[in-house]
Amino acid sequence: MKYILDRGYAYEILEWAYKKNPGPWYKHSINVAKATEQIILELKKCGHTLDVNLAYNAALLHDVGRFKGFTKSVVHSYDGYMYMNDLGYLGNAIICVTHSFPCKNNNIESAADWSLVPVHMKKLLVKILDNNFEYDLYNKVITLCDALADAEGFTILEKRLISVGLRHGTNLNTTSHWKGFYEIKSELEGLIGRSIYSLLPGIENSIYKKIDY
Repeated sequence: MKYILDRGYAYEILEWAYKKNPGPWYKHSINVAKATEQIILELKKCGHTLDVNLAYNAALLHDVGRFKGFTKSVVHSYDGYMYMNDLGYLGNAIICVTHSFPCKNNNIESAADWSLVPVHMKKLLVKILDNNFEYDLYNKVITLCDALADAEGFTILEKRLISVGLRHGTNLNTTSHWKGFYEIKSELEGLIGRSIYSLLPGIENSIYKKIDY
């Protein structure tokens, strides 16, 4: 499965997408990449064979589908998948989808505004989640980091999840969705033997900031 390994090229794509649709998602993406790098480096110290550049670039481009415009639903995941797959980077394309779902077997309807996603998009997203990937450490770390970073920097899960819930809405499956992030966090902390928060400089400052909504 092919991934982008060159950071310069990954940033070229991000800059292109940002020019198409400027917004806070750009800085969020950079901070997700920074958080991902810190966790991947710690996992490597603990003996896991991982490619830091692969992980960083995949995290940097996880929201690249935003280039088509803003949506509260996971349409941007579909758009990101299609764009990255067309470029020939299936690994990056799949992460554009998986970051929206905190575990492979999670109820896909837990995604915000799933009812707004066109049927043809739903079919592809379900197929990707069901058949086409192994939910490995790259997927797990990037999915978690999507909930640990906003446009201002690193943030604790509670602040980020509540902020997203207030802005995008919740549904009957939201608590199951949130639980998935905590399960990933717990699994990764078991692998590195320390709190994920201890790897993210300045994360404690997030508790003093107001919640965006």
